[in-house]
Amino acid sequence: MLHISKMSGKLLGIPAINTDTTSNPFCIRQKDTDTICGQCYSHRMLETYRKNCVPAFKRNSDLLSTVIPVDYLPVLNYAYVRHDGHGELQNYSHLVNIHNLAVKNPAVTFTLWTKRATLVRQYHREYSQPDNLILIFSNPTIDKVIGVPRGFDKVFNNVSPDSPVDQNCTGQKCLQCLKCYRKNSGADIIVEAVK
Repeated sequence: MLHISKMSGKLLGIPAINTDTTSNPFCIRQKDTDTICGQCYSHRMLETYRKNCVPAFKRNSDLLSTVIPVDYLPVLNYAYVRHDGHGELQNYSHLVNIHNLAVKNPAVTFTLWTKRATLVRQYHREYSQPDNLILIFSNPTIDKVIGVPRGFDKVFNNVSPDSPVDQNCTGQKCLQCLKCYRKNSGADIIVEAVK
């Protein structure tokens, strides 16, 4: 059974299906780079004061890394569900499971932030993205605001706190803003200062 997390901070009120960054090979490779992954809040939290979350997130990682039969996927009663508030795609099967969850739960809006554009391009060759799934490219490069890449609905950029670039993600609660959680929010290029 997938573990659904109650999030805190800016994600308060938006449930998440999280995975374990501390065991994800992609995350481990990126952890010591000068990308946004090098400043990963998830690694910091899961290695310190949120260590107790690791077993549940690891179980999600293990479950989602192979395709789960649709009958075993949960029916959810939420308006929005974020994938990987902690974590990153494990592999292609993980993305297929996200697709299948969205198809099985058409009344729920699912969002996924990912840096794994190759997996998203493969997904689009094999599947038709459901309307209730929002794919957000998580730009790994700090201070280089980009437009929405092919295959994604939105892009999430990070800039230095002292950057002169206008930011439209400014610390309010996600549930009060919902720019990332609505396809037609008028904001497809999101910019936030690194925390």
